[in-house]
Amino acid sequence: MVDVAADLRAGLFRALGPLDRATMRHAIADTVALQQIREEATKRLARAAAEADQSRLLGVRAVILRVLGDFDGAEVDAAAAVKYAEAVGADLLLAPARARLAQVLRVRGRYEEADQLFALAEAGELPRTLTGAVRAYAGLSCIAQGRITESLIHVQRASEQNPHGFVMQIVETALSLIEEHAAKAGFGPPPRGWPERAGHPAPDRFQDPQTGRFGYLGVDGRPVVQAAFSQAGDFRGGVAAVCQADWGAIDRTGTVVVPMLYSSMETPTADGRTVTGFVNGVAVASQRGRVLVVHKTGRVVVPPRYQRVEVHPSGFLASDGYSWGALGLDGNEIVPLRVDRAEALRTLDAAVSIDDGPL
Repeated sequence: MVDVAADLRAGLFRALGPLDRATMRHAIADTVALQQIREEATKRLARAAAEADQSRLLGVRAVILRVLGDFDGAEVDAAAAVKYAEAVGADLLLAPARARLAQVLRVRGRYEEADQLFALAEAGELPRTLTGAVRAYAGLSCIAQGRITESLIHVQRASEQNPHGFVMQIVETALSLIEEHAAKAGFGPPPRGWPERAGHPAPDRFQDPQTGRFGYLGVDGRPVVQAAFSQAGDFRGGVAAVCQADWGAIDRTGTVVVPMLYSSMETPTADGRTVTGFVNGVAVASQRGRVLVVHKTGRVVVPPRYQRVEVHPSGFLASDGYSWGALGLDGNEIVPLRVDRAEALRTLDAAVSIDDGPL
């Protein structure tokens, strides 16, 4: 559970310069250091087997390639980082990976794609500092499009959520550009809501008044998934838990992605919530009196050997009804089931890896 890229991200902060007003790209403070970090990331990629490690290291390299002007290489690495993060499903991996791909698209002028990824990077179980950094760069994308009111909203959120000096320099530069653009051309179109920015990724649940069954509506208010389910949860992470005779999950087209095999899909979280369906890319499901953890692709992450499992950003709390233990995101045991819940929770809290490096 060691973050293999944490030291490289720290080095990036020192090697990157301030945001340039003219290009809205970061200057380079130390080209040699950037090249050294890139070489080290490449070496570690050759040794890394875990998808999470691949995503983190590719993210670092994508930032360096973008800053050096190799946008093709940066886009390839950033897209691969997103792919590996999606395979894991953890929000703390997905958010920075999406934001880094959005950054490449922003500097290439592909603003609609960038804005969608920035919006998606705000979603999930995330710390405010990470969403604040995402918002700062989303504001720059809006400035480039003349969406000045919307950029102001992003910049305000960034300053509230992440007071780090690196982010605040972006905020200050953005505010200067906002003042200049507003004076010349006004404040532009009205701000978009999150669903519009994100490309309406989540159909809305509805209940048919005649049958009492649940389905999902598209942005035009028409059913995109017919009301065929006796129970249903909201879409989270691109999937929704649904029940006919048993529980499973569908994607936004209505395709079953998790087989209908489970007696329930109520997911407890380590912070005391219970969510119908998926949290952090996984759901806790019941089967023959035991609980298991199923990934949104249908893969079983934790087999049905526990009486209770709670989802945590860095893994799972698990209990046999008497003692507690801790599991990693891959389902492997970190702390055997012989401690109390508080001790198992402390272990997982200490293992939380937040990608707080440059996006």
